[in-house]
Amino acid sequence: MKLTVEMRAKPEKTRELYQTLQALLPSIRRERGCRYCRVWRDVEDGEIFFLAVDWETQASIEQALRSGSGGAFLGAVDLLSETARVRLGEDSPWEGIESLKRMRKKT
Repeated sequence: MKLTVEMRAKPEKTRELYQTLQALLPSIRRERGCRYCRVWRDVEDGEIFFLAVDWETQASIEQALRSGSGGAFLGAVDLLSETARVRLGEDSPWEGIESLKRMRKKT
């Protein structure tokens, strides 16, 4: 299951968001069920970043969101991004970052 997160950095936080995402990559990749994880920056608008992760199952995503790296990622999005949106799956519509926060809270 593919998870894509698009984030627009706050203008004064672009570098910090980039560095934080790069620092989180190794821990996200170590999460159970992570098949692939990549971050890239929009070449036309340098304040936009994407995180793409391919997970084995939705349960893998939920478990990762409840981990330390999941909490750090959501915290970074809150602090460093102006806007963020999420797509779960290839053809699903974009949703707000709140959808990941709800998954994190699921028991």
